[in-house]
Amino acid sequence: MGEAADTGDLATDPTGYKLGTFITTIRDAAKAGRLEADWIAELDALGMIWDKHDAAWRARLTAAADYHRTHGHLAAPATTPLGAWLAEQRHHAARNTLTPARADALTALDPHWRLPHGADWHRKYHLLRTHLATGADPAALTRDTQLTGVKIGSWLHRQLTTWPRLHPGQQRLMTALGLTPATQTLAPAGHRARRTFEQTVQLLELFLHREGRSPAARETMRVDGDTVRIGAWLARARTRHRANWLPDEHARLVAALFDGDWTADAAIPAVLG
Repeated sequence: MGEAADTGDLATDPTGYKLGTFITTIRDAAKAGRLEADWIAELDALGMIWDKHDAAWRARLTAAADYHRTHGHLAAPATTPLGAWLAEQRHHAARNTLTPARADALTALDPHWRLPHGADWHRKYHLLRTHLATGADPAALTRDTQLTGVKIGSWLHRQLTTWPRLHPGQQRLMTALGLTPATQTLAPAGHRARRTFEQTVQLLELFLHREGRSPAARETMRVDGDTVRIGAWLARARTRHRANWLPDEHARLVAALFDGDWTADAAIPAVLG
């Protein structure tokens, strides 16, 4: 009923009944002492919010809960109605003019609703948290990593290099993500995390399926916007194998992609064999 009150007399139920008008009438009657006790008890059982200002506050709290479910934080921009309302609640909390019940309701949504480390910090932290929650590999992060246009790699680099100066609360949040100076090393801007041998074998397999032949020594392929020198890589693997420098498990991975001697320049992909 609180949400209906926030929309005023325009609110209607699914059948077209003017629920907002009804709630306003009921509140006025209760305030004037004209509402029977049985009606009051029945409406109380339905969760009636008698004070219209409290109803409006509860409606905003519901909007804040929806925002938190979507974004993972309550750092809504202050230029939005919800962000302005949250900023007002933080102002009241700072002046000790926010009731304990309302403060508890907001804390139940997000213990960090007061944004102790600044709105921008909390937004970027949760952007990175959400990215990692999808299964993204932290080792793939570099200083020039961007997420939805945000330079999250630069931000993370600052957290790691200024770690001793971070607030203990910030350190705890970063540690919860497994991102600390002891566990995370960021590649310099402009450099990508180095691929493993197994990952490059997968790219070679992709090339063989696409082209139906072995790559030439200077041949490249594009993968996720990156240029991979797949021909040079295969040539080095062949040279290392001939010199007995290539681990057996690596040699077996490459050999499985070819029929016959994979070290020959004219080796035939298994897909064509």
